[in-house]
Amino acid sequence: MRKLSMFALLLLCGIFLITPPSFSQEMKDQLYWVREEVVKVDMWEKYESTSKEWVKMMTEAGLDYPFMRASQRDDGHYYYLFPLDNYAAIDKMQGIFGAAIEKIGKDKWAKFMVENESSMVTHKDFIAKWSAEYSYVPKEPRLKPEEANFIHWMFFHYKLENRKEIMDIMKEWKKLYQDKNISNGYSIWLIELGLDNNMIALTENFKDGADFYTAQKEDNALMEAEAGVLWGKMSKFITSIENVYGNPRPDLGFVKK
Repeated sequence: MRKLSMFALLLLCGIFLITPPSFSQEMKDQLYWVREEVVKVDMWEKYESTSKEWVKMMTEAGLDYPFMRASQRDDGHYYYLFPLDNYAAIDKMQGIFGAAIEKIGKDKWAKFMVENESSMVTHKDFIAKWSAEYSYVPKEPRLKPEEANFIHWMFFHYKLENRKEIMDIMKEWKKLYQDKNISNGYSIWLIELGLDNNMIALTENFKDGADFYTAQKEDNALMEAEAGVLWGKMSKFITSIENVYGNPRPDLGFVKK
């Protein structure tokens, strides 16, 4: 699990759950180290228990990291987001986690890793950037952060040679939402290192599945014609789209004591 040695710097999808800053806060990009773990379906209970044990051990060891946010997809993919002040912060992570592991004890940690990783199909680490330029945060959000219990992820790949066109259209999407004063926001995540750098992830938060479909229908009614035009422009450059759903997992998150 989230060992974070000089691990592969792969990148985005994500996921990931993060509550965007409120409109009153300064909007700025935010980097994250992201760990994605895929659970073995026949060992889901073991994965859950060992993941909670990781939080307990790191808390007791006084892990010197501000926080980590967790979320879970319905298909067994888990995302863990560690904020980064800048790229230089990556070099410090091995020392930070190494110090906590020393306090836990190397033998205990080694035993834990076998137990935890035996419940996974695979895992990978990557760096993602929450984009202030392309994300939309409404002036008056419909939901309070504590009401956001459902996550919609949309991953789309585009033709690499058309990146400029795609990013220009992303700006048009944001302007449309602003002009229509849509009360549901969305986050845009961009690849910084690793994986497919012709992929973008969008995340949205809702109360539950029913709220997702109701809110989507209401928003579409406000901008159906304009949205249709934008999708028409964008579809020429898109090679694939994947939609997945899940929920935040605060019980698997970490906050420095």
